[in-house]
This record gives sequence, C-alpha cells and structure tokens, in this order.
Amino acid sequence: MIDFKLKLNYQRKYNSSDIDINDEIQVSRQFESDRGRIINSAAIRRLQQKTQVFPLETNSAVRSRLTHSLEVQQIGRYIAKQIIGELKKQNKLEAYGLNERIDSLESLIEMACLMHDIGNPPFGHFGEAAIKHWFQKVLSPEATAEFDSCPFIPMQYSAKVQLNELRQTLRQDLCQFEGNAQAIRMAHHLLKLNLTYAQIGCVLKYTRPAYWQGEIPKEYSYLMKKPGYYWSELAFVKEVQEKLDMGEFCRFPLTYIMEAADDISYCIADLDDAVEKGIFDINRLVQLLRDAWRENGDVIEGDLFNITVDRAYKKVDQNEAKRSMQDQFFMYLRVYITGKLVPYTAYRFIKNLPQVYEGSFNYALLEGNSAEHRLLTTLKSVAKKWVFSHPEVEELEMKGYRVISGLLDIYKPLLLLSTEDFLRLHKYNEHSKYVIETRLYHKLSVKHKLAYNEMLEKLNDINTERGKILEFYYRTRLIQDYISGMTDHYAYEEYRKLMVCD
Repeated sequence: MIDFKLKLNYQRKYNSSDIDINDEIQVSRQFESDRGRIINSAAIRRLQQKTQVFPLETNSAVRSRLTHSLEVQQIGRYIAKQIIGELKKQNKLEAYGLNERIDSLESLIEMACLMHDIGNPPFGHFGEAAIKHWFQKVLSPEATAEFDSCPFIPMQYSAKVQLNELRQTLRQDLCQFEGNAQAIRMAHHLLKLNLTYAQIGCVLKYTRPAYWQGEIPKEYSYLMKKPGYYWSELAFVKEVQEKLDMGEFCRFPLTYIMEAADDISYCIADLDDAVEKGIFDINRLVQLLRDAWRENGDVIEGDLFNITVDRAYKKVDQNEAKRSMQDQFFMYLRVYITGKLVPYTAYRFIKNLPQVYEGSFNYALLEGNSAEHRLLTTLKSVAKKWVFSHPEVEELEMKGYRVISGLLDIYKPLLLLSTEDFLRLHKYNEHSKYVIETRLYHKLSVKHKLAYNEMLEKLNDINTERGKILEFYYRTRLIQDYISGMTDHYAYEEYRKLMVCD
C-alpha cells in the first residue's frame, strides 16, 4: 500500500516531538525546522567556495557548488509540483496520503537538493579521488614499514579471526571515501543537524556501505553503484531504514527526484560555464551537440533535439553582443530542456510508483529507451569530451589532486603515532616528545576533534586490541573529516603555507 503520510516520517533521533500524525500544521512545522537547520548550516555556506567544474575560479559568473545546488533546488521543486499536479488530475492525492503532505513533500525535496553536495571535498571528484587513492596506498597491507604502530597492519597482527575481519572491514571503509557518504556523516555526526528521518532518507543517494567487499546483488546494481554511507554511521543508517520502512539496499522514494534534478541541472550548467570560460562559443557548442545527437540517428523536424537545442539557437539574435547571445541562448535552452525532462521525470516517477515507493526501482528516473534520455546523454557526452578533458580543467584538477595529497602527507604523522601517544596528545593538547605532531593537532578543527572524542567515549576499553583498532579508525576519520571539509581556497592556501611556498 502506498501511503506517503506514513513514509514522510517527521520524527528525529534526538528530542523528537510527540505530535499527532494527522495534524498537518505540526507535521509541516517539523520539516520547516529542517529547512532552517540546513540553510543556516556552515556546510551550505562553504559550498560557495567549492568547485563545480573549474577549481579556484575567480569569475563569479561561473558556478560554485552553492550556485549549482540552488539551481538543483529549483528544478527539484519543479519536479515535485509536476508530480503533485499529475496525481491531482488522476484524483490520487488522497489515496496516496499526499493531500495533507504537499508542502512537506516539496520542502523535503528542495532541502535534499540544496544539501546533496555538502560532503564533497575540495576540488570536486579529483579531490575525492585524491583522498581515496592516498588512503588505499597508505593503509595497504604492504605499508608495514612506516606503520609499525598501526593496529590495522599487518593483517597477521592477531590470530583472532573476528579482529582480523574488523581490520579488513574498517580498512576498506576508510579507503572508499565518497562525497555522498560524507554528506550523511556531516549531517549526523559532524554538524549534528538532528534532521527528521525523512530528510536524511532523501539525502541517502546510494545504499552500498563503504566497507562492502562482496558481489553487488544484480537487483540493486544501480542503487549500490557507489558507497552511500560509512561504517561509522552504520547504526544510524539502520535506524533511518527502520523508521522509514526501507529495505536494506532500498532508497527513500523522494531521493529519485533529487537525483533527477541534479542530472537535469548540471548537464546544462557545465556547458554554460564552459562558454563563460571561452572553451567554445554557442555556435560551436550547438554543432558539437548536433554531432553527438547524430551518433544515435539524424536530427528530424519535431524531434526532441529540434524543439530544444535548435529552437533555443534560433531564438538568439546573431546581431546581438556576444554576452547577450550567450545569456539568451542558455535561458531558452534551460526553459526548453527542463520543460521536456521535468514532465518525463514525473511520468517515470508515477509510472513506477510501486517500486519507487518501496525503494527497489533499480534505475535513475531519467534512464530508459527514450528521446529524453538520449538528450541527457548528448549533453553529458559533450561536456565529458570537450569540457572535462580541456587542458585548463585537467591542469586545475591535477593541481587539486596534488594539494589534497600534499595536505594528507603533511598530517600523516598524526596517524603514525601509537594509540597511547595520540590519546595523550588529545587529552592534554600537547605531547613533549612529538613537537610537530602537537602543532598539527592544534590546527585541527574543534568540531572534528569533538566528534572524535564522542566516539572515544563510546569505547568500553580502549586499551584492548579491539579498542586500539577502533581508536585508529576514528582518528583516521578525524583527518579525513578535516581535509574534506576544507574549501578549495582554504586547502590551496594551507598547502602553500605548510609547504613554505610563499
């Protein structure tokens, strides 16, 4: 049975309000509280100095993660209204428990769209790759020479099978850094936003734990495409799944909408930014798009390419100034493309509603053998071939990779300390035998150190072998949290200062 009144759980882990589920005003107020918590969070503000495509960009017209997220938010709202409108036409709002949850549904989707990138590290996906590769190298079983005191290495540290399994699980978890998983960690552990279960469910984009080592079940191949949460948030995610009546590898239904809004937004925005940066002009862009579309058939009068891209191009006055031509073209392109992809997204959502509601729909809403999917693929393929591989972009990405790897090298001495030495440093804020480590520890964020301390307090006996394994895991998370939480500019400046590059 599909009943969104039950699915849109307004309760929270801490200090949850005891209200009547049928009291629409009180339920709506809970999700409004989520809006305030998210919009006023530091993580949202930091998005203004995190890259979308062009790291360390000084041109404010080129998108940051914040401006991108605002655009995703608007499209998410558009899709939500389209779905509500279609269900209203079909007289199904009441049957699906949505007649009293329209405002709540829109708010949940908007806020999930706004915060979908809060876990992204500096320098985007290359920053993500840098963190992942660095830990895969440093925490490999072969890295025993430097890490003699590390309880993860070597694997033969103990004959106890359970402890060795724990080591392997946590090593895998730390070596699979992912922005989506970091977003869940930030919302719950680091920022302590205490959001409603429904709002957290919206942000849980992928359902594979980072420590997963086995084969991925075919029926969840798409939903488990990437890591969605870490071992450190396992208990909380299980609680969210229980409260939202989600299967182990299933999604929250509104997450599909957030994902579609992101796809629609960035496929246009990345091309807009490329024109703004002078990588190509709109005449060249239209030709590239036409060539990419023709790879799967000709452009025909009245087809989706003709009534979106061609139509937008014909609207542009070739006699206007270059800047005005660009603005006009992308305004019309955005209007025409969203005008087609948003209704298609809503159609797919409603058509597959039983599976979507259950969270077992193993596809993106914009997938399928359709002209809409073909258009989206055309836009993405041009961006991948001509924007992401552009020398300027690649150079900036390599610079970002080096900055992140370099910062991790600088903070590595904190990971080389024994459990006893690091705990002493943590307790007294200094260690006379480790001067450099003390200085590095002082630079760590108080917020992140508090999160580390909170996890320490939950360990029953930190002096046991298991306790030392878990302490090292949370210490490593502390370093990952700190580095990944930096903005592009802050990370770049920290690297310059600590490497004495001034």
